Amino acid sequence: MAYPGGVRVRVVAAVAEGGLSIPETARIFQVGLTFVKKMLRLRRAGASLEPRPGGGPIALLQEKETTVLRQALRTRPDATLEEPQQALADKCQATAGLSTISRCLQRMDLPRKKQSQRQ
Repeated sequence: MAYPGGVRVRVVAAVAEGGLSIPETARIFQVGLTFVKKMLRLRRAGASLEPRPGGGPIALLQEKETTVLRQALRTRPDATLEEPQQALADKCQATAGLSTISRCLQRMDLPRKKQSQRQ
């Protein structure tokens, strides 16, 4: 969890202007020593003390791909995972693993079939 910008500014001010030591500041604000040191290092470098945006990797299957998956399963509701995978390759020139397709279908609450039935 990122500390809000106000806490970050007060931590730096306590050390720089208040004359507190790093361990005292960490104890008073109930933050780690490393956090205090990092905030002081950012201030010396002239960087912003605001929390950086979080995030993660961009999803491989965007709106266009999910629409193709939805259409593929609308036409063949009993399709195995390989069939929507092939539809993605044909219509979107996108390659996605079976587990990626499976997770996407789960998020969309669409039925999925992992293997073809053997007769």
